[in-house]
Amino acid sequence: MHKRAAIVLLGLALAALAGCAADAPWKTRKISTPAASGDTGGYLQILGDLASGDPTLQADAYYDAEQAYVNNPGVANTLVYGLVLAMPGHPSSNPAEARSLLVEVLAEPALLSPDERNLARIGLNSVHAQLLLETERAQAQEQLSGVLAQERRNSAQRIAAQQKEIAALREALAEAESKLDAVATIERSLEEAERGN
Repeated sequence: MHKRAAIVLLGLALAALAGCAADAPWKTRKISTPAASGDTGGYLQILGDLASGDPTLQADAYYDAEQAYVNNPGVANTLVYGLVLAMPGHPSSNPAEARSLLVEVLAEPALLSPDERNLARIGLNSVHAQLLLETERAQAQEQLSGVLAQERRNSAQRIAAQQKEIAALREALAEAESKLDAVATIERSLEEAERGN
């Protein structure tokens, strides 16, 4: 009797667990990393999800690849995670970390199929290009900041020179007006003196 009750309780517990899993699809989602070495279709599916622009697909692809890598950092999972991090256009893109992972994977070419080696090389080339562009962008930004700062200094110097020139012209104008006033006063004095004679 006790045996039968234990079996019934075990069956109920399993049914309850199965029901919980059915209610929570994210708990039963299968990691979509390639199951076997050489399965390039799986790699392309993951990259397609990342390229889709759909934030949910991107987040799922990143999460799946990260979890597979963390739980089993074998060559295939490292390659997938490296490719995911190398893919631009999603929030989890990380070219520097991707380069490290892809270099690590390519250091063991015997463990990769020819297609996987090609994917790793393509990912690595993409990462190198992204990092080069980022470096060039940073250099261009720095140069632009320098040019703008120099322009501000030049503008400030021009403004200061113009203000100095305006002050000198005002002083010269005041002097000229003073001289004109003096000449006008002399002319009036002469005219009054001629009228008095």
